Amino acid sequence: MANVLEIIPLGGIGEFGMNCTLLRFGDEMLVLDAGMGFPEESVYGVDVCIPDFEILEQYRNEITAIILTHGHEDHLGALPYVLKKINVPVYASHFTLGLAESKLDEHGLLGDVLLHRVEPRDVVTIGSFTIEFIRASHSLIDCFHLAIKTPVGTIIHTGDYKVDESPVIGEPIDLRTLRRYGQEGVLALLSDSTNATVPGRTPSERAVIPAFEEIFAEAKGRIIVAAFASSIHRLQIVLDVAQQFNRKVCVLGRSMQKNVEIAERLGYLDIHDGMLVSINDTKHLADDQIVFLVTGSQAEPRAALYQMATQIYKGVTIEEGDTVVLSARIIPGNERAISKLIGFIYKRGANIIEEKRRLIHVSGHASQEDIRIMTEATRPKFVVPIHGEYRMLFRHKEFVKNHLDYAEENIVLIENGDVLELDGERAAIVDKREIKRTFIDETGFEEIEYETVRERKKMAYEGIVTLFLSINRTTNELAAPPQIIAQGVRGFPSIGINGVSKAPSGGAILKDAELAVDAAIAGASSQTFKDPTLLKEHVRLELKRFIQKETGARPVIVPVIRDLG
Repeated sequence: MANVLEIIPLGGIGEFGMNCTLLRFGDEMLVLDAGMGFPEESVYGVDVCIPDFEILEQYRNEITAIILTHGHEDHLGALPYVLKKINVPVYASHFTLGLAESKLDEHGLLGDVLLHRVEPRDVVTIGSFTIEFIRASHSLIDCFHLAIKTPVGTIIHTGDYKVDESPVIGEPIDLRTLRRYGQEGVLALLSDSTNATVPGRTPSERAVIPAFEEIFAEAKGRIIVAAFASSIHRLQIVLDVAQQFNRKVCVLGRSMQKNVEIAERLGYLDIHDGMLVSINDTKHLADDQIVFLVTGSQAEPRAALYQMATQIYKGVTIEEGDTVVLSARIIPGNERAISKLIGFIYKRGANIIEEKRRLIHVSGHASQEDIRIMTEATRPKFVVPIHGEYRMLFRHKEFVKNHLDYAEENIVLIENGDVLELDGERAAIVDKREIKRTFIDETGFEEIEYETVRERKKMAYEGIVTLFLSINRTTNELAAPPQIIAQGVRGFPSIGINGVSKAPSGGAILKDAELAVDAAIAGASSQTFKDPTLLKEHVRLELKRFIQKETGARPVIVPVIRDLG
């Protein structure tokens, strides 16, 4: 094989979520991150989606390790599904692996996977790749940039980051090490584009502290703070301000409780003795002595906040006089659900504070001036925008071209499935791999094929027709008239199982549909009759053509054949 490096993104390019990138040299491959996403098809029994990892099967004997930049779901959530297909060592920080272990345990994989905990500035050699883990600043703790030395040059993968020089927890971003690599020479910078449309610098996590102090000073009743369970900096701020105002904290929601437990156990959260109380303890405290730290900032129906706003959650409900703080950004696509949730909270008589009213949330991603600092520190030959919708990738390119004096040919826009080839001198997209999605059912464990979700979506919009046929195998004829049950089909009446239309004018079209099926049976070859699969497909297509011609609808058609011998 030629002396080239291949970069193949499986997800996270041109979209939010499902971040996963393959790095291949010769017959060796690294997997960088394994993230999940949240599909639009969530109403079809699907909670999350992951990249279609079929491509990993093709490289099964080449994959040497999975490297995780940090513990957010869009970088970590698909890990169990990858490891079920191909079991290789995983390298990540202490906190990231703390989150990963919880997931692997749920999937029954924990004892079978080799997990390597790494510290900032650790250097690991895996075959032809030498990786240094560089401390990054983000809304989550214990995050890494990756400096990956390859035979054709050094790749810097930023992961998610911002330039935070005064984080709430831990040390600031390690610009010194990034600059060292810049002086030595960086071939390509794969760089976060999420906030590439935003001018200036992204504020430090500490920027929200004054607003929280004001809210706690003003609130006379209970305070309910909804935040991302992974925002450990934000959780520490809530704990610190609660301590300052003599309030106890009750943590509600499975993921919030799990993350607080992991962060405290690993020493990342500083929690004073007696600060955390149980839900039963809160019933014995005055309203101005309690803070609820809850999941549900995105209006997830099963999360604590939504249930507190719409019903009683474990004996607790939102009440008049409460102050609800939505300390998180709105993930695109969740606007309507969150607006509805806010309405429920107002109906309860509570006061709501969101980021439009107070500075109670800051982004974890690099704005334009952060991008400038990263690019000038690393001084790459090629800039490859990653992580974000296409408009963000494009704006990232425009900013680097116009403000950092990069030639257009040295800024490479890629999409999921592109094979980007680098040989040390040039960067070119040489191939395109088809990357589908795999959907995960509501239990979080079972994978659902893409075609299944497509059928569910089609049924929701176009309806379903079930066709019952009784076939006499001796004569290859119908032994009884076909029975048709239609549900939700545009322009086609709902039909009862006895063949009687529920609509007054449905008899004519029903009769014509039966005649179409009769004709299909009469026109079937003897070979078709011998194979039930062929016969089902034959009558399905004929009935589909009839319904489409008569009504314009394209329902899912399910033939059921009863063989009478």
